[in-house]
Amino acid sequence: MNPVFLKGTRSISVLFLVLMVLTGCTKSDDTVATPQTITDRILEDTQFSILRAAVTYAEMGDLLKGGNLTLFAPNDAAFQAAGYSSPTAIASLSKEQVRALLLYHVLQGPVSASEIPGGLNPVATADKGVAYINKVSDGRVFINNAQVIQSDIKVANGYIHSIDRVLTPSAGSLLTAIRSNPNLTLLTAAVNRVAGSNPTLLATLSNDASTNLVTVFAPNDAAFRSAGYTDLAAINAANLQTLTNVLLYHVVSGATFSNQLQTGTLNTLLSGNRLTIMSTANLLTIKGNKNATAATIKQGNIPANSGVIHIIDQLLLP
Repeated sequence: MNPVFLKGTRSISVLFLVLMVLTGCTKSDDTVATPQTITDRILEDTQFSILRAAVTYAEMGDLLKGGNLTLFAPNDAAFQAAGYSSPTAIASLSKEQVRALLLYHVLQGPVSASEIPGGLNPVATADKGVAYINKVSDGRVFINNAQVIQSDIKVANGYIHSIDRVLTPSAGSLLTAIRSNPNLTLLTAAVNRVAGSNPTLLATLSNDASTNLVTVFAPNDAAFRSAGYTDLAAINAANLQTLTNVLLYHVVSGATFSNQLQTGTLNTLLSGNRLTIMSTANLLTIKGNKNATAATIKQGNIPANSGVIHIIDQLLLP
């Protein structure tokens, strides 16, 4: 027998056996393959390196593997814009703080972009807070002031939507958020002063449910001082009706984040009085009827369970 053919026959036989082994391995691997979870996707996706560090640091990997969930996932650019320049920067917060921050980005249940109804809709977050999802007419989706830039990353236990900002967790009622802010002490004093004479305003700000939503343009302490309300004594000495009208003039119906504010006017809770909004690519201002110049937002998009707060640098005058 030709030894060449024998050699070829042996080679073919060996090759056949190798292919059989490899084929068997492939079938075995397919059988035991585990579906990818939210945690698995975060661990491998390069756009989420800082989020990955946060999940690891807060020991939330197991939580994001189980159950049916939706994660609004800030990408690296979002974390960097929020001041977390690298994965190691997350350690500037405590584990509890990072865990609370991340839980605010999680919804119970799988929600795809197509399932989100049009308009603004409050949703409960995993930290028992409230976030606001807004689907606009052109199909873009926002959550609070963040935009979804990659939607419907499907995983075994839900969906991931990549967003361009880190969300600020909600702080309970609007009044709770105001009282807890060290730059709003004079606004707090003003609200306390008028509470007895205007229970409607107090009830609006104290509302802890996601109903009767409002937006508060909150003058900071410097704004009150510039308008002549220099301290608590000045607040208590002010004309009660004048002070009440001024506060009502800073509240508008509906939860409106800065990315939704457009040039035009807004009705306020002070009947018959409107605010003027000017919005350009680089600047957003709010002007009252009797203000010589417009106010600017110093800290915007502070969510609460019944609306949103924008801290401004002037007292708005009706």
